[in-house]
Amino acid sequence: MAMAEHNTSETLALALRLWPQARDTGAVDDPSQLDALLATLGKPGASGFDAGVDGTFAAFSPEQEALFTLPTGERPASDPASGDEEGRLLAHILVTRTLVAAGLHVDRRVQRAIGHAYAPTWCVRGGYQASPLVLASTLWLVALDPLGKSDRPLAIDWEPALYQDPERWDLDYRLFSHYDIRERSLDWVMYASIDRARHPGCSMWTIVEPLLRLADDRAYQALGAFAEASDTEEEDLPAMAVLERGRVEGLLRAFTAQARQRRAGGGGGQ
Repeated sequence: MAMAEHNTSETLALALRLWPQARDTGAVDDPSQLDALLATLGKPGASGFDAGVDGTFAAFSPEQEALFTLPTGERPASDPASGDEEGRLLAHILVTRTLVAAGLHVDRRVQRAIGHAYAPTWCVRGGYQASPLVLASTLWLVALDPLGKSDRPLAIDWEPALYQDPERWDLDYRLFSHYDIRERSLDWVMYASIDRARHPGCSMWTIVEPLLRLADDRAYQALGAFAEASDTEEEDLPAMAVLERGRVEGLLRAFTAQARQRRAGGGGGQ
């Protein structure tokens, strides 16, 4: 899969290499490789580390710039104000999803990592502040969450200095459940599916694949909208990114065909 354009991150490369098997089978052939990912929790270079967060995975060292290309062709943004923080947060989410998909959702370290993936994305006040690419990437955590409809609180440590900004977080509201995040993310999916301009910098295929695993009317409505849309890019993409998007397109076509068959057979709905 396409990897770092400017840097090489062994941690991120490992997470992306293990991801397809974990995603498709729920396990990996060599579970000891997951220990290498777990060992990066709370290390320098992790998202939010300099502001006191110790529950994120460090895919990049502090000296490395977190610039890389996703298998679907997108790249995290960087800017003078936030530097490469988006890349570090996105890499944390990619490592976390691999661990969750491989069955480690019961591990307290992974549960903390999930919480610190949601805190700067779905737990902020005043709408969506993270980029569409980051928000879409967290959808896998929602889709893989066996407690997605539970009111059990998420394991979020709100003590770090990062989370004390009243402009971004409601300091009087710190309790978020698995269900809360599921609802917020599905609301965003509906919003994003209406118009391609609502998810700039993020391919619709990055949104689509985790939606295929979410049994919810809003997910089905969004999938219907995406199935009718086109995802033509103005810029040329690497062949591997085109193939990856084509793989997801095939999944969406199969899903849409099955939905039509169920409706034709009187099964109703999706």
